[in-house]
Amino acid sequence: MIDLQTKLVGLIGKPLEHSLSPWMHNETYTRLGLNMAYLPIEVLENDLETVINGIRKMNFIGFNVTIPHKISIIPYLDDIDPLAKQIGSVNTITCCNGFLKGYNTDGEGFVSYLETSQGINCSDKVFLIMGSGGASRAIAMTLAARKAKKIYLFNRTIEKAKQLASEIMSYYDCICQAKNLDDTTLKALIKKADVLINTTSVGLYPNIDQTPVKYDLLSSHLIVADIIYNPLHTRLLQEAKEKGCGIVTGEGMFVNQGAKAFAIWTKQPAPYSMMKRVLEEKLI
Repeated sequence: MIDLQTKLVGLIGKPLEHSLSPWMHNETYTRLGLNMAYLPIEVLENDLETVINGIRKMNFIGFNVTIPHKISIIPYLDDIDPLAKQIGSVNTITCCNGFLKGYNTDGEGFVSYLETSQGINCSDKVFLIMGSGGASRAIAMTLAARKAKKIYLFNRTIEKAKQLASEIMSYYDCICQAKNLDDTTLKALIKKADVLINTTSVGLYPNIDQTPVKYDLLSSHLIVADIIYNPLHTRLLQEAKEKGCGIVTGEGMFVNQGAKAFAIWTKQPAPYSMMKRVLEEKLI
C-alpha cells in the first residue's frame, strides 16, 4: 500500500504502453518488502520541464527515462555523471531533495550481455547500428571504449548519425562512419560486419510486423541483436534466427540497466536474478 513514507520512482517517456519496467520493478519491491512504487509517466516533449519541476517537489528518489527524452531531458538536470555526459544521453536519474543527477546504464548493460550471451569479445569487431538516438549513443560509445574495430551508424536522418560518429571518434581510437539507410549500402556492409544491432523502435509492440532490416539482406555469419524486449523475439530476430544468425534479445540489456538503476537509487546490491525471473514470468 502506498503511504506518506513510500519512496517513488518511475519511468518518463512516450509511449509507455509497451513497457514492462513498472511490472519488473514493482514486483521486485513487493518480493523484497520495500516501501517503493514505480510509476509510468507519459510525457510530451512540451510538458517535460513542467513534469520535472513537479517531480522535484514530490517524494521521488529517482526515475528512468526512455524514448524520446533521453537526450532532451539533460538541460533540466542539475548534474550529470561523467560517463553519461560523454555519451550524451541519460536513462537513470536520482532525485535527492529536489537535486537531479543523470546517469547512463544502457551501454554497459547491453555490451556486457552481448559478450556473455554470445561468448565474444567486442574488441576488433565490426558493428552495424540501426539508429542514432539515446540508446544508440550509449551502446556505440561503450563499444568504442571496448576497442571495437569499426562502427557503422544507419539513421533516417544521416546528419544525426554523422554528428554521433564525429563525437565517438573525438573520444576514442575507433573508426566510426555514418551511412545512408538504403538496401545497397546495408547489403555491402553486412558482408563486412560481425554484429548488427537495432536500437530503433521498429518492431516494438504493437507494431510487431515491422523490421528495420529486410530478410534477404541478413547473412548467417552475423550476430543480430535487438534492444526491444516486448516482444522478446521481434520480427528481426525471428528472421535472423531463420537465416542461421546468432541472436541477442533485449531482455539482457533491459534487466541489466534496471538492476543498475535499482542499485543507484537504493544504494543496495541489485537483485539481478530476481528481476530477471520476474521479467521472464511476465514474458512467458
